[in-house]
Amino acid sequence: MNVTPFKMKLSHIIFAISVCTVLYWGIALNVNVYKYIVTGAIFEMTALIFMIILYALPFLIIALIARLKKRTPKLHFISLGLLVTLLILIFTVYQ
Repeated sequence: MNVTPFKMKLSHIIFAISVCTVLYWGIALNVNVYKYIVTGAIFEMTALIFMIILYALPFLIIALIARLKKRTPKLHFISLGLLVTLLILIFTVYQ
């Protein structure tokens, strides 16, 4: 499997964004973010950005997997698994 350094750097960036998104929504859904004014304001300002990332990033990862085919880094699959798991949790558990 020949993976170039650029693809590995891209996969690390996508993985970091995925982990940040999972942590953000995990904290936001399990903690009362409106308990303090500051945390509620920060949540309101960042929720739209993280919602866009949550719904758009899996499509981007699927497009990268389809484009790279056999040379896809494994971190793409891990990132996709994290985001899909989070989406399933949001639509089943947190409804």
